[in-house]
Amino acid sequence: MKLNKIFIFLTALAYLVGCADESLEPVLTYDNSGKGAYVKLISESDKLINVLNESTINSSSYNYSVEFVDVENGDKVTEYRVDLTYEPVSGSDIAVSSFLSYSADQFTVSEDGLKSVQDITITAPEVLSALGISAADLAPGDNFEFKGYVTLDDGSVFGYDNSSAAVRGDAFQAHFDFDIPAACPSDLGGTFEYTSSTNWCGGTASGTVDIVSQGGGVYNFSDWSFGAYASCYGGGTASSTSLTFTDVCTDVSFTGFTDVYGDTWTFTSTIEGNEWSIDWVNTYGETGSAVIYYTGGADWPIALTE
Repeated sequence: MKLNKIFIFLTALAYLVGCADESLEPVLTYDNSGKGAYVKLISESDKLINVLNESTINSSSYNYSVEFVDVENGDKVTEYRVDLTYEPVSGSDIAVSSFLSYSADQFTVSEDGLKSVQDITITAPEVLSALGISAADLAPGDNFEFKGYVTLDDGSVFGYDNSSAAVRGDAFQAHFDFDIPAACPSDLGGTFEYTSSTNWCGGTASGTVDIVSQGGGVYNFSDWSFGAYASCYGGGTASSTSLTFTDVCTDVSFTGFTDVYGDTWTFTSTIEGNEWSIDWVNTYGETGSAVIYYTGGADWPIALTE
């Protein structure tokens, strides 16, 4: 079993793998190719710097553990380092070399018997300090790129860019590089009661509507007519997912305005306490007003931006 395991590692870590065929020269064959190493992920926490406010930024962190895979169970690795690049939405990138660095005497042994570094914690304050920026400089959409490298006892260095596609794939759980985005977690999805009135046919309605997450803070209502289609047409909903609103750090704005029929919708809305009032009209001539109530009488945890 151990020999089979070593053979798999050797095969995956070869710079270029081929048959032992002299006609392939100067292409490296398995017999004369170099043998490298890679960083394997053991465990990790969620990766996010929460930029809702300075307090959430300062409490943000990422924890992970890795082990090093080579032909000698990680013994050939002499250093693990991680470089950092800050990629803001606006402005120039900032790069820091060796943001993290661990030498062989700091390695431990993992449960798999490989040399490893465990419980690495990257805190947002440490990242900002290394970059020479403050919490006030961050904005949703900023990104922090971390690029990892291992140095072997022969001086060779391996990272994502000079590793094989096989090693970089999910099967080997490689963890050379990773990103930590700056964003606000958004969780507005749910089912909410509403009442609607003054629609184009003079009807009224009440019921429940779902706020459906499309990911990345983007949402749609399960029925943008808030019961008006059922009231005026005798059934149906305005369930177009191309009509959207977006939550960016509790600031909500409508971001999708054209439905599946090509009609454009215009929205006017206000929030007071647990009532979100929305007036809407589209180029087909349909109109309506609705009030959506936040669960349990609590205030809506959002503000509106037009």
